[in-house]
Order: sequence, then structure tokens, then C-alpha cells
Amino acid sequence: MPTLSEDLASRDAPLEYWFIKLHAGDLAFLVDLIARRATGEAEVRLSLWVRGSGRVERARTTSWRIAMAEVVVRDCAITASTSRGAVDDIEWDLRYDGGSARVGPRVPLLSALHPFDLDLISRPCSRFDGRVTVAGERFDLTDAHGSLTHYWGRRLPDHWHWISANAFGDSDVVVEAVLMRTRLWGMHPAVSAGYVWARHGGREHMLVSPLNGIITVSGRPQDYTLVARGLGRTTRLRCSAEPEQYNDLGEGIQQTLLGTCNIVDRGLSDVRAGLEYRNWS
Repeated sequence: MPTLSEDLASRDAPLEYWFIKLHAGDLAFLVDLIARRATGEAEVRLSLWVRGSGRVERARTTSWRIAMAEVVVRDCAITASTSRGAVDDIEWDLRYDGGSARVGPRVPLLSALHPFDLDLISRPCSRFDGRVTVAGERFDLTDAHGSLTHYWGRRLPDHWHWISANAFGDSDVVVEAVLMRTRLWGMHPAVSAGYVWARHGGREHMLVSPLNGIITVSGRPQDYTLVARGLGRTTRLRCSAEPEQYNDLGEGIQQTLLGTCNIVDRGLSDVRAGLEYRNWS
């Protein structure tokens, strides 16, 4: 399996994102480092909630540095083992282990040609230590659950849904899903593509749509169901969040780390799931 350093290494794409997501008590925290090579701009974007109150902060620059698995935008950095930085009144200094679980959805032969808007690699079972300080309040992290993700490509897909859930009570279940409306080689027509990955009891399963199954979404942002149908297996994720729980990230993107994700067929529920959508339709 590729190392975390290899997963984080730059692909020199027109658009490239690295982000970490975690929960620690009253804090839900996500930081993106974004390189927009097509426009010559980079950005640090924070999306966080303290005791349920959300906010977004960002800092832009025309100067950044990417060397191997180290990404530095302004004074903020993500490496294969650490992340640190400060934006406005928010500071963080984190260490992490990416874990053994790795999500890298691919379509044999086709993926090598990079037909879709974005490619992705995720470490959905990452563990974090360190601290985050928000407006003078310090949150100490010890073995906090979260994820580390790297994605890149030519452009943002026109539409997408993202689900990331890893707090299903006392179980070890972790679920991650993406469904996007993506153009082929940047041109029309657009197609639906995505994946649902799950881990339980050390065993992993991934459905890639439309390779070995089909994924659909129905409902509305406050209450919707993602269904993944494959050979001999159907997974239903019912997701919900109130409008005020979403942070507006701009570009049509709405995001919360306070969502509820129910695995309908198992009766399991995570009430602090990551949910995100772009241009709901």
C-alpha cells in the first residue's frame, strides 16, 4: 500500500486540495489547503463549530510551497504527520497517524486517463493529537478520530454529495461516500460517478459507481437518503442536518460536521457526521 507521504504528494493539477477533519469534545474542525494553479492563487480555509456554533475563516495568497508531502500556504502547513497554522483568532498544532485504511476509488484502465473532474485519496481512520485554539479557548486532542484527504483535478464537479461518518456509538464502523456529477475530460456530457466505502470489524468494502454498482441520492438537504446498490449488497445512508448547521463555503458549497448519518440496514447512527453538498439539484 502506498505511504501517506505518497498519497499527499502533489499531482501538479490545476486544482488541488489537502484537508483534515476531526472532532474533539465541543469542537468540530476542518482545514483545507487549496492550490488553484489555473489562477495563481492558494487559500487556507477553515470550517469549524464550537458547541454547535459554526463559522468559516479563510486567508488567500499568491505564494505557496509544495515539496514532496509538505504543503505550505502562508504560515499554514500539512505534512505526512503534522499540521499547524493560524488564521484570524484560530490556531492549530496537530500530529496524526493516517492509519491503515485507505480509500482510492479507481476504474481500471479508465482512471489512468483521468477522465473525471477530480481524483481522490482519503485516510478515513486517522487519529489526531495536539491542540486547537479558537478565540483564546484551547481544545486539547488525544487520539481524536478524523480523516485526512487529498484530491486534485481540472475543476470542481458541478454537483456533489459527501458523507464522512466514524462515530457510530461503540462500534468500529466507518463510512465514507461521494456522489458527483462530473464532466468527462472537462467537456459535456456530464455523468454521475462516486463510491461508498465502509469498514467494520477490520474488513473493508467499496462500491464504485458505475463500475460495480449504482449510487443515487433522493430527498432534500435537510433530510436525504443515499442508496448504493451492488451485486448482492445494498447500503442505505439516511442523512440529515438543519439549515443553520451548515457552513457556507462559497462556490455553492454547504458543509456541516454536525450532521446525522443513519446506516438504515444496521440501525447505526452517527450524530456528528460530515455532510457536504454543492449546487443541490
